[in-house]
Amino acid sequence: MLSICGNNAVRELSSPGKSGNFFYLTNDDRYVIKTMKKAEVKVLIRMLSAYYNHVRAY
Repeated sequence: MLSICGNNAVRELSSPGKSGNFFYLTNDDRYVIKTMKKAEVKVLIRMLSAYYNHVRAY
């Protein structure tokens, strides 16, 4: 929580990715945050449960 909250917690990377989404890096370099379109979020939410189970199993 301290990595992404507070003053100057994130900085935008110099250029958007191929998708046009923006990437941010926390100032402590621990996390990369990517913006997403609504359609991408819907796909991610649909697959999260199966992905979680796969990661736990393997």
